[in-house]
Amino acid sequence: MNSPENNEDEEKLAECPASSEEAGRSSVCEGCPGQTLCRMQGGPDPDQEIIDVRMGAIKHKILILSGKGGVGKSTVAYLLSLALAKCQSSKVGVVDLDICGPSIPKLLGVENQPIIQTPYGWKPLVSPNGDIKVMSVASLLDSDKTSVIFRGPRKTDTPPGTSDEHMSIVKLLKNAKPDGAVLVTTPQEVAMATMRKELSFCKKMGVTVLGLVENMSGLVCPCCKETTEIFPGSGVASLAESYGVPVLGSIPMDPMITECCESGRDPMENYPESPTVQSMMGISNHLISLINR
Repeated sequence: MNSPENNEDEEKLAECPASSEEAGRSSVCEGCPGQTLCRMQGGPDPDQEIIDVRMGAIKHKILILSGKGGVGKSTVAYLLSLALAKCQSSKVGVVDLDICGPSIPKLLGVENQPIIQTPYGWKPLVSPNGDIKVMSVASLLDSDKTSVIFRGPRKTDTPPGTSDEHMSIVKLLKNAKPDGAVLVTTPQEVAMATMRKELSFCKKMGVTVLGLVENMSGLVCPCCKETTEIFPGSGVASLAESYGVPVLGSIPMDPMITECCESGRDPMENYPESPTVQSMMGISNHLISLINR
């Protein structure tokens, strides 16, 4: 049985304003061990105005999120950017918000290229694949062996999860009105459990969930191109139905596409018949129809 003290703590937790301007300042924050940190992060960002101006000039903005590490957010972002650039002939850019483990520059073939500082800010790199613009902290480091060590209010990268890093990015982009988020998962039930938390996070933060993408849905045979399931479970469809969000598609693993990822080559041009590429093109078309409604 819960004691009156426990019930009081639960009520305070339910009223926690961590995602609002009152973070660390509300009366319910008194006595919380995280009050000081929340207060440091809860105020307006000094770069908010310029972020609003720059992001406001971009017509469509899509977040790639997950609630679990290792599900392939970077790979999905990479393939989706290529597919969007190809099927719509659109100008596409990718901002890699992972500070601790950025991989987008390698995937898009701009690894070890320096970012140029101009009077108007940093000039994005341009991928040889689809002329995709790329901005990543990896391009600001001396080498791929250099680590980034941030803590507290300076740490606003986006590792998997629903913690303060995600809240910081969502808050910074609020005025820019992103179209929504694509949530990446894998077929296992353990991934489904974490995805439920990410869906709840998006609802709480007011982020539209455009749909779910099931990554690593199978393994493509390099000889016959048949796809074999390698993970147990397939709860993506039922999860999407229970939360009222669409499934954008499933992406199998193809060794040929993996080779492109490692070398920075364009899989859309080199292996257009790959089941992975075909799935990705279908996902991009589905996504375009959703954001253009």
